[in-house]
Amino acid sequence: MDRYLVISSDGHAGLPPERYRDYLESKYHAEFDERVQREILAREEHEKRFLLDDFNTKWRARVGEGLAGAWDPDIRNRVLDGDGVAAEVLFPDGITERNAPPFGADVGLRPFGIAPELQWAGARAHNRWLADFCSDDPLRRIGLAVIPALYDVEQNLQEIRWAHAAGLKGVFMPIITDGYAMYNHTKYYPMWELLQDLNMSVHFHSGGAPAYDTTQPGWIGMYLSEYAFWLTRPMWSMIFGGVFELYPQLKVCFTEAGGEFWFPWVLELMDIRASVKHTSGKLGDYNSNLTMKPSEYFARNIWIGCSALPDEETTEAYYKIGIDRIMWGTDYPHPEGTWPSTLEKMLASLGGLPEVDIQKMFAGNALNVFDLDEDALWTLAGRIGPRKAQFEQRAA
Repeated sequence: MDRYLVISSDGHAGLPPERYRDYLESKYHAEFDERVQREILAREEHEKRFLLDDFNTKWRARVGEGLAGAWDPDIRNRVLDGDGVAAEVLFPDGITERNAPPFGADVGLRPFGIAPELQWAGARAHNRWLADFCSDDPLRRIGLAVIPALYDVEQNLQEIRWAHAAGLKGVFMPIITDGYAMYNHTKYYPMWELLQDLNMSVHFHSGGAPAYDTTQPGWIGMYLSEYAFWLTRPMWSMIFGGVFELYPQLKVCFTEAGGEFWFPWVLELMDIRASVKHTSGKLGDYNSNLTMKPSEYFARNIWIGCSALPDEETTEAYYKIGIDRIMWGTDYPHPEGTWPSTLEKMLASLGGLPEVDIQKMFAGNALNVFDLDEDALWTLAGRIGPRKAQFEQRAA
């Protein structure tokens, strides 16, 4: 095969807000009708503060109908073909986009400022639409069920079972847990056990953060400096909480964290803290429930979705993290992603690396996470995948 198989670890999909009504339980229709226009206006106002409104306007004009691939299956497949991507993992969208689920069931999935019952209603509406969207092309679409996991574990279990039966491949959970138990809590054990038994991966995605005062200066800089910290908290709680000691086949992925600058030192930090240095010994016993170093659990149970890898000379970081831990992603249809210049950015970030390592990051690692039809994906890659010869040298 003279082409690479590419599976994107980071794609976003969702309906225009008003169309989620068709997938929402009827008892929530009145609340939805009262809120939907208000939520659309709030999203537009947030967009002006979080991303420059002028930037987004120009971006949308430049890419045109390609943005409709967030919900249109035909457009989505044309975009994937153009990007050389055979399949992709599908997250919900966020407040800065125009196709996020209702009632706070978006990629931020924050557990405050919302009613848990309504957030669950929005999550179920998105999950049912996503199951339909994935069933249109199950080979190429790796759907993640939105699970607002903090409120009711039995409800989590019911939705996970439904999602598995509906063909979804994994679950997406909140990274912000303020006011609720973190993921080291024993109440979550039945959920980890079920996910392990069903071979459904757990996914956390950047986006969630505390409630910044967006009317005050400097908050964007704070967010951009902190977002990787908030994303990583579930990893710390699960590793030090012994979750992977009890559930050794559980697969957990952290996506869009700036992996190349963030995770190398985080791995070192965890191992230092777990070694009970003189400076931390007075804090008591916090590692007797572990039989391995934190970095060893990371190397067995955790994968990093590196979206739109940078074009600087950062390849050393990939090896510090572990080439078999990294899953490349486009972040389509976001403006900070690779589309519509995906091949150019692939070459800039991965050109010149060994072929075997590129293939691991493009798809080999994802095939170890998800239950996919590998033969059919390779057949598709033979038609659309990027040509290996183009990667023999690093792009200038």
